[in-house]
Amino acid sequence: MEMKEVPAKAKREDEEKRDDEPKQSIKTEEEANPGHYSSLLSPSEEVYTEAYQSVKSCQELPGSARLYCVMCVCLSVICLILLMAVVILGVKLQAKSTVNFEEEKTGTNRDGPFMVNAEKLCMEHLRKTCAGSEQCPYKWLTYRNYCFFLSTFRLTWEESQSKCTSVYGSLAVITSQEVQNFLTEKGNLLYWIGLKKHQSVWKWVNNKTLEKSYWATNENDGGCALFSSHSPPQRNWIPVSCQAPSYFICQLEY
Repeated sequence: MEMKEVPAKAKREDEEKRDDEPKQSIKTEEEANPGHYSSLLSPSEEVYTEAYQSVKSCQELPGSARLYCVMCVCLSVICLILLMAVVILGVKLQAKSTVNFEEEKTGTNRDGPFMVNAEKLCMEHLRKTCAGSEQCPYKWLTYRNYCFFLSTFRLTWEESQSKCTSVYGSLAVITSQEVQNFLTEKGNLLYWIGLKKHQSVWKWVNNKTLEKSYWATNENDGGCALFSSHSPPQRNWIPVSCQAPSYFICQLEY
């Protein structure tokens, strides 16, 4: 009996040992890799790690990610350069428009008042084409069979005459008291008229010698005549240097 009990007891002990082996194996694996299992127990650590890696500099990123990062940086720089170019162009355009506005106010942009409607200003020899139409160009004044333009910018006498002839007219030729009174009433500045001294003789731009005059001062003080609308019409002509810049009066006859 004792011999039979011993093998049976030994068999049970062997079975108990085999049952304990997986537990020991699992414990050993856990003990061998504690970090792996601890990371599974704390999944939030994975999220923070990924967020940290996303803000790394381009140099620290792997190949494809580094290329993408460099492309983004280059595009950002290009956008910044384009934005600066747009701002600079905008400033220059604004400055240019301001200069043009100032030139128009001061008369540097001299063609503005003469850019009139072709239907109103018969550019092909206005005197003949518009004869009898009794219609003056836009912004010109009408008096009897004359059209007058009072400039809003200043030129020398020669430049003023050239500007008037460019529209088939001339500087104003005042040969009657009525025209003298009309221009004095309509004007409010100092204007060149078509009167200039030639070898001590005053002549109009149509080459007629001066007969009736309205000098306010000594006629020998200058070589060209200014018309002062601030003064009484009986005495409002002023002789001055032809190189002085002044407003002017153009005249057309139809």
